[in-house]
Amino acid sequence: MSQHEVDGIASNGRVRVGEQRPGGRAARVRSDVLAATATLLNTVGYEQLSIEDVADEAGVHKTTVYRRWSSKAELVADAVRRNAEQAVPMPDTGSLLGDLQVLGRNVVANIGSEGGSLRSRSIVAASTGSDELMAELHSFWAERLATSEVIVDRAIERGELPDGTDANLVIEAVVGPIWLRLLLTGEPIDADFADRIADLVAAGATVR
Repeated sequence: MSQHEVDGIASNGRVRVGEQRPGGRAARVRSDVLAATATLLNTVGYEQLSIEDVADEAGVHKTTVYRRWSSKAELVADAVRRNAEQAVPMPDTGSLLGDLQVLGRNVVANIGSEGGSLRSRSIVAASTGSDELMAELHSFWAERLATSEVIVDRAIERGELPDGTDANLVIEAVVGPIWLRLLLTGEPIDADFADRIADLVAAGATVR
């Protein structure tokens, strides 16, 4: 068996690490690299992050990173996806209002800290000058909105929302004001703000 196969890389091309041997060396390397990327994003931001620094932080050679991620934009997008899955899981409280409150609070906690704010602001700023990063962000948000649809689907099943409710619009109405304050107005974002948004959105969405 070749070293590439041990690392989860097929002999005929690059395969994202962890896909072939979950729980094996490939998965551990992927986890270490993405964790290192997240750490650096929270401390130096997107522009100052380098593949070499990520490799040093993860304790691997830079070629190990380059074999698995073709660019910094791809690596960062993968790290952001992993962080979102861990920091902003989809809640299931048993009610629409409860789910929207928890979702909003999780978003606030994820991007409202000093490190989370630096990470988020720097990625959005860098995307304005990078078509590749912008495409990665579009893909990320499409995936997150699709994942969030379950909140609205469950609310429809419980009879809290009418059939045909636009799931994306509901989720965007909760998350959008938080990002607006972070990126544009600079006003504080906290759990109370998230709850007030959730109250407003839940009340509006349930009007028939």
